[in-house]
Amino acid sequence: MKKGDYLAAKEEKRKPTREAIIVLVVFIIVFIAIIFRFAIRSGTNEGFFSFMPTGIQAYKVSTSFVRPTIQSRGDITFPDRDFQYSKRSDSTYVIKSFYVIQDSDGHESKKNYTITLKYNGGSRVDGRKWTLIKLQQDK
Repeated sequence: MKKGDYLAAKEEKRKPTREAIIVLVVFIIVFIAIIFRFAIRSGTNEGFFSFMPTGIQAYKVSTSFVRPTIQSRGDITFPDRDFQYSKRSDSTYVIKSFYVIQDSDGHESKKNYTITLKYNGGSRVDGRKWTLIKLQQDK
């Protein structure tokens, strides 16, 4: 066996090994990216590729439906965090929260409300992409 034949055979064996290592490295990078994505989203109710609105997005839209129904001349404040929501499988959200009305005399009154909204697709923060199903307010 000649010396050149041995080196050529050795080089031929290295080629598939390099390709396998490249494929393995790419697979490891993709796997780490998927694990990292799950780790970041583990505290949310969103899926891996979620196109559904989050609870805070549904709440923000709900305030735009509630605000026009309020018959008061005072300042109206919606809390940023004090709300509850549930999401059903048919893209329906039920949100329970309250708003505070402060009249010109400085008196505050708290009004509770429960609203049911259906998300119809499209922009998650656009109120025109939602349908009001039910609204209950304290009188």
